[in-house]
Order: sequence, then C-alpha cells, then structure tokens
Amino acid sequence: MLPKVNFVDETEIRPPYVHRKRRAGEQILYFIRHGEMHLLEDGKPLILKPGDVCLLDKDRTHEGTKATTCNYYYVHFMHGEMELVDAKEEEVARQQFERRRKAMVKEPCEPYGSYDESKIWLPKYWHIKKVTDQIHIDELIKQAIAEDYSTFENHKILCACRIQEALIEIARCFATAERERTAGGFPESYYKVQKIQEWLNASYAADISGERLEEEFDGNFDYMNRIFKRVTGQTIFQYLTAVRMEHAKRLIAQTTMHTGVIGQEVGYPDEYYFSKVFKRNVGMSPRAYADSLSKNKS
Repeated sequence: MLPKVNFVDETEIRPPYVHRKRRAGEQILYFIRHGEMHLLEDGKPLILKPGDVCLLDKDRTHEGTKATTCNYYYVHFMHGEMELVDAKEEEVARQQFERRRKAMVKEPCEPYGSYDESKIWLPKYWHIKKVTDQIHIDELIKQAIAEDYSTFENHKILCACRIQEALIEIARCFATAERERTAGGFPESYYKVQKIQEWLNASYAADISGERLEEEFDGNFDYMNRIFKRVTGQTIFQYLTAVRMEHAKRLIAQTTMHTGVIGQEVGYPDEYYFSKVFKRNVGMSPRAYADSLSKNKS
C-alpha cells in the first residue's frame, strides 16, 4: 500500500524560527542534511543531527524547543496501514523483526505470494551511519520532490513510489544495524556477507569460483565462507545453488525454454550436470518438475 504524500520538499530553518506547537494529523518524516533540529514530542526531547531520520506520529503533539540552523527534507504523508508500536509491544515487535530478517538472510528469493504478508519495520528515531545509505535515501527523496512538482500524468503515484522506496531503504538500513548489534561481535563480517549475497543474486549465471570471489571481495575465500555460514547457516556455494535453483524453477514455470538453455541461463553450461544438480536440490528432474506444474494447473 503506497503512502498518500501531501507535501515533500527540502527546506532550511534559521534563528529565530522555532517549530510551532501542533498535532499534524498525518505522519511526518524528517531527514536531516545539515545542522540540528530540536523538538519535543509529547514531552520527549529529540535532537536531530545530520544523517538522522525521525517519524513524528500523527496523533502526538510536537513543537520546537530551540532556534537553530537546520537543512532537512520533510515528508507529510498518510498511510492507512502504519501502526505505532508502544513500549509494551516493542520487544515482541523486535523479536518478530529479528525472525523475519534471519529468514530473509537465509532465503535466496522472497516468494511471490509473500507480498500480502510483508511488513516494513521502521525506527521512530534513528541515525543512518553509512554515507552511501544516506546518499541513496537523499536521492530517492530528491526524485520524489521532482515528481511532486511534475505536471505529467500519474506524477503523484510516482512520488509516492519514491517515498515508499525511501522508507524501505531506511527499514533495510535499520534491519542491518539491528543484526549487526546482535551478531556477536562481527558487524563488519555481517556487512561483507550481505555484499556477497547481493553479488551472488546479481551474478548467479556467471562462472563463479573461490578464486573469483577472492578477486571480487579482496579476501580469503575460506574466511569468507566461514563467516557466510555463521550468518546464513549455508556455505557460499550452497547459497549460490539455491539462488540458481530458484531462477531455474521460475524459467521452467514461465517459459518454454529447453532444459539445456535454462541450465545455461542459471550458470550450468552442461545440461546433464544441471539436471543432476536440479534433481538433487528440488527432488525431481527439470522435466518432472515441469510436468508437475502442468498437472497442478489442469
């Protein structure tokens, strides 16, 4: 469900301006670029600095407490499915969030039917540490502003899509930081595992070896494989095989490609070897898998 974006823009406040006391009646997202913003929301003080994101609740009163210079993006929006988690529910929410992130780390592809079950876990107030993540979110909000000012058809829908992307990116950054915090003292290793997963998801059809991975990630393969298994429960090549099998199953289900061509598309030039790997991992040959799909449709 897309947010309904009422206002999105960049602005800068300077002394003596201070945010007036108000209850907005809509969610407000602040993303601080430069300077500081001092707020009070229902009696709780907030000091926002560069790289900080903050979601103000539609039903809570907020006001400025100090005149400062601050450059920031603001997004005023409504989302019918956005719920605020209170303090009593926070630990339960964190556990649900942790289980979902662990599951996502281990699965190469999210099932198509999971759209209806997907949730975006957003922090109310959080600092985005990595500059590359800040730049990405900055660019998404810039695109949203451009669409909001556009005169072309469906520009408000595209604006809402960009804000939804920004919210998902914030949620992903938050998820990664939470996993790093609970990862038992190897946050940098966890980040490297994510990068390896992203690369495998994009390059699964290539000829991938331990030597190739060492070149791509400037590290020892045995070490990378150990930390990869510690985080995901799988070795690098077990994960790569799972990715390839998911894509192979999709091609079997959605195309009329010959088995040998499908094998080449997912990284197995040898048709016989592809069929062998497929049967070992899926439980049946590619042809049998295609027949089972036909029977289910009829």
